Amino acid sequence: MAGMIKIQGYWGSYLFGVLLLFTVAIRLIILYSGQSNLILALGAITVFALFYLLEPVLSSRMSWPWHVYLVLQTGMMIALGSLRPYLDVGGALFILLSIQATRSLSPKAALTWNILFVILLSGMMILGAGLLDGVVIGMLIVAIGIFMVSYDLLYTQTQADQAESQRFLNELKEAHQQLQQYASQAEELIAANEHSRLARKLHDSVGQMIFSATLTTRSAQLLVEKKPARVSEQLNRLQEMTGNALSELRSLIGQLRPQE
Repeated sequence: MAGMIKIQGYWGSYLFGVLLLFTVAIRLIILYSGQSNLILALGAITVFALFYLLEPVLSSRMSWPWHVYLVLQTGMMIALGSLRPYLDVGGALFILLSIQATRSLSPKAALTWNILFVILLSGMMILGAGLLDGVVIGMLIVAIGIFMVSYDLLYTQTQADQAESQRFLNELKEAHQQLQQYASQAEELIAANEHSRLARKLHDSVGQMIFSATLTTRSAQLLVEKKPARVSEQLNRLQEMTGNALSELRSLIGQLRPQE
């Protein structure tokens, strides 16, 4: 999940970097057109651009040596700054390195690299454009860099917060589904216990009544032969017991029906 957030949060600043690289390349071609340093300048900007453009792919597939990457890219920047005539917009490429360092390194390491970038940028601007112009251009680049780094951090944090919120929502949905399952299991358990109770009651009460009715019937059969006058009394008792058993049976069956 963290990798996906990193990739999603990368593209805004990444497209900015592509546009900045294109702008610097156009300015470089115009500035060095007809100059002896044109091949060297094109070589340095090409190496820088290739490393920058391939970095997202390489980072997603391997453990990327960030400090080595930043050293190589900084070397390309120093090489560009040492060429004459001076490439006035070349220092803006430090913004791209600053964004990558801030996103990928620990806060302490990122701060160290950013301080180094500001020092190198200031030195290159002053040596290339003079003290006054170098300070002004350097401050402008630093201001843009601070804005872009802040934007990148804010966007990445927003994406992380949204992903965290979505994760909590998914966990709540799963918990809700589990509660529904537990509730269904509890209802089944209660129903099973109730059925068991009613079955015991059916066995104890109705079964006893039927057993008594059976004995009364047998007694009436014996009285038919020996004391016919008492048969009517036994039949009334038998009718009463069967009526009670039928009422109890209806009551238990009514309790077994599902509740609305």
